[in-house]
Amino acid sequence: MSQVIIVTGGAGGIGSTICRGLARDGHRVVVADFDREGAARVAREIGEKAFAAAVDVGNKESVAKMIEQGLAHFGPIDVLLNGAGIMPRHPVKDISEEEWDRVIRINLKGVFLCSQAVASHMVARKRGRIISIASGRGVAGARGAAHYAASKAGVIAFTKSLADELAPDNVLVNAIAPGVTDTPMSRAGYSEEEQKKRRALSPLLGGFTPAEDIVGLIRYLISEATRYVTGQLFFLKTP
Repeated sequence: MSQVIIVTGGAGGIGSTICRGLARDGHRVVVADFDREGAARVAREIGEKAFAAAVDVGNKESVAKMIEQGLAHFGPIDVLLNGAGIMPRHPVKDISEEEWDRVIRINLKGVFLCSQAVASHMVARKRGRIISIASGRGVAGARGAAHYAASKAGVIAFTKSLADELAPDNVLVNAIAPGVTDTPMSRAGYSEEEQKKRRALSPLLGGFTPAEDIVGLIRYLISEATRYVTGQLFFLKTP
């Protein structure tokens, strides 16, 4: 069954792969990203099953506009995929207050605002799914990226809390911890030699997780097979 799916961070390495994969499955995808041109490019590549929407996930008015555009273009939203995120790398002693606030604003506040905005529509229909990209770093911590780890820990706790709140209205809320993915954001933290080593390893042994593998898990989470699954964190690799 074709569903309408909003993907924030839809122009990014993971997000664009998710958008393309879900569109190939026949779903209609709102490619939402702060990078307006990137979102438009991904939507053009996909074709009529995609619509590009510019959004600042940390701004309530911008998020509301994105939801309105998605509703106007495709109709009721079945799935929200919270994929927007950043991961600057600095030790705690070098993290500025501005950088800390920016990471929390995009990675955690963005999940809150987007989920809040779409939840009212889903509750009214008594159906819907919200899936957020978390991280094993939110469980195990991240040396050199404590603000990123803190934001993802918040996403995990928020997911479990929202799942409890929305369960009576048949809205399912889950999160995914993809592991180290083969995307520019993840690769930025490794030297070329380290990247080469990780590509030679299975994801089960510390190698890069192909972004396409994340699409497979999302397919499962939006299927009827998981119609009673909520409040869970799914690891593609142990933290």
